[in-house]
Amino acid sequence: MVRAALLRGASVNKIRCAIYTRKSTEDGLDQAFNSLDAQREACEAYIASQKHEGWKLLTTHYDDGGKSGGNLERPALKQLLSEIEAGRVDMVVVYKIDRLTRSLTDFAKLVERFDQVGASFVSVTQQFNTSTSMGRLTLNVLLSFAQFEKEVTAERIRDKIAASKKKGMWMGGFPPYGYDKTDAGLKVNQIESEVIRDLFEAYVRLGCVRKLLTYAEGQNYRTRVLVFKSGNTRGGGRFNRGGMYHLLSNPLYIGKIKHHDQVFDGLHEPIIDEELWELVQATLSNNRIKRKRRSNAASRSPLAGKLYNKNGRRLTPSHACKGSTRYRYYLSKDPIDNDRFPAAELEGVIESAIRNDPDYRTAKAQSKIGSGAVLDLVQSAAIHNSQIDILFRLSSDQTKAIRDPFTARRRGVETKLVIPNEQTRVTDQVMIRRVLRALNWTDRIKAGESVKAIAESENVSSDFITHNIDLAFLSPEILRAILEGKQRPDLSTAQLSRRRWSANWAEQRPDFIF
Repeated sequence: MVRAALLRGASVNKIRCAIYTRKSTEDGLDQAFNSLDAQREACEAYIASQKHEGWKLLTTHYDDGGKSGGNLERPALKQLLSEIEAGRVDMVVVYKIDRLTRSLTDFAKLVERFDQVGASFVSVTQQFNTSTSMGRLTLNVLLSFAQFEKEVTAERIRDKIAASKKKGMWMGGFPPYGYDKTDAGLKVNQIESEVIRDLFEAYVRLGCVRKLLTYAEGQNYRTRVLVFKSGNTRGGGRFNRGGMYHLLSNPLYIGKIKHHDQVFDGLHEPIIDEELWELVQATLSNNRIKRKRRSNAASRSPLAGKLYNKNGRRLTPSHACKGSTRYRYYLSKDPIDNDRFPAAELEGVIESAIRNDPDYRTAKAQSKIGSGAVLDLVQSAAIHNSQIDILFRLSSDQTKAIRDPFTARRRGVETKLVIPNEQTRVTDQVMIRRVLRALNWTDRIKAGESVKAIAESENVSSDFITHNIDLAFLSPEILRAILEGKQRPDLSTAQLSRRRWSANWAEQRPDFIF
């Protein structure tokens, strides 16, 4: 009997089990017994039930509280993965598979990493084992439904926001200048509303935002002071050009609610009348047309006067028309050189080279570089046989010279610039953070939080959330491209936020062209 017992004991391999827990938000984590504790307790009970199979609980806690399941950038998960790859964990136990990740693509990556070291994972509420083909099939089915649920949730959120605005409801956040926030919605602030009326009337009288800003300063008008939950404040300064344009074009002041390109009757009281509003909009429109005419040539060729060819001759802007399409070029007027480069392509190469420069990114992060166009920083650029030498401003008193390699290919009278495939792109951290925030908002909304509550907790407007939450529903391929810096070079964070992305992944892809 002793010999049989020893043989039985020897035949059971010890399976080292690590429990992983996750919660999307930090709500309730300060409680004595929270969601992470409940997940752990259920997992511990399951491991105990498998003791006869040799399962052994590891004491290390791998808990990610307040972390989204939309990506793998979580401290506890990273620590767990390093332990798995070091051969110190055989089985990962979770309460539900979405605790590990909500992404089908990320799940595939995790399973592959587990397979490489002979590890696996199990969900205590969804009985399957990824070490078997049936378990993998079950997993794929569950993840497909999870992805479907995610897309449906996105549609529901968008539909809910749209329906609320169609009813004239203000969606929360900091109230706009001229209004106070109440439980019933927006209430006119009597003092600020007088300022609004005066600014609208003054603009019609002066006919120019620049003059209006001077007038506002003379009247000592100041923006509203915003007080955040942290106690920090913002505002209370002069009106700037962008803020003034936004104020003058905001239909909220005539009692309307805007949702994308649509405008609906609001439930709040207007501050100005329709007649004054129409006068202001007409003046804005006329001034916009005049500015466009004045700056049309310069804006279309931002590198004019800054480009030189290999012989040191200046490249000048030019264009050709084919039907209704206008094609821009930078070319040498010397017949010996006969250089002609497609303008948009050349501008994109130079802009990408500057954005990828580490000193530029540092200066940008330290606010030494303003929010203007990147190409405005260029002082000169010389195109040689296999490289472009670029000189640009890092700050008011500092310049930087960089060199970007390329292969020149002649196509008719044009010269195409081919960037080497091995050239490494630099990830756009701002874009990545914006996507991660959108994923986190989605998780919080699914957990029952309102857009208004999320906006207040993050010190942003509800409109900011509604304009960016679509980023949570980009395809895994696009999210991976953004994470790796392989999205289209000319795709900016602002463009991502302005666009309304289709929930259909196949329809999303052409806009990225990576």
